[in-house]
Amino acid sequence: MRYRKLTLALALAVCLSGAIALAAKVMSVSVRDGQVRQSPSFLGKIVGKASYGQSVDVSAEQGDWAKVTLPGGVSGWMHRTALTTEKLALASGGAGGTGSVSGKEMALAGKGFSAQVEADYRRSHGGDFAAIDAMERISYNPSQLLAFLSKGDVHPQGGAK
Repeated sequence: MRYRKLTLALALAVCLSGAIALAAKVMSVSVRDGQVRQSPSFLGKIVGKASYGQSVDVSAEQGDWAKVTLPGGVSGWMHRTALTTEKLALASGGAGGTGSVSGKEMALAGKGFSAQVEADYRRSHGGDFAAIDAMERISYNPSQLLAFLSKGDVHPQGGAK
């Protein structure tokens, strides 16, 4: 009798652990180009990319970082600001539209903007945003950035090597 209870308890524990493993949180990428990194740091090597609206499985969390697995099997870390629990759909917002969206529309949507919201902001705040647009196009090689930081005796936190 005691042997049966122990066997039943062990079987229940195995089933529950399997169910928990299968219940990984699914999130959507909320930025145009989500970078999947080898370590939970903005300076970690990029091992994959995820597109706006793509679903990813989250298996762990560490601070502001989530360990994700892409549908193709690539696994790594994404910053939580690039993820949302909402299911994102790519659809045209206008009647009679083509049914697709541009890359700029996807990027704005991922940031919570639309063309109308941006136009209203420009109208109410004035100014020329060309310099900001130019800064958004700048990219740096992570190894060059780490070398620069090392020369300045700056030691980034968050797992950069």
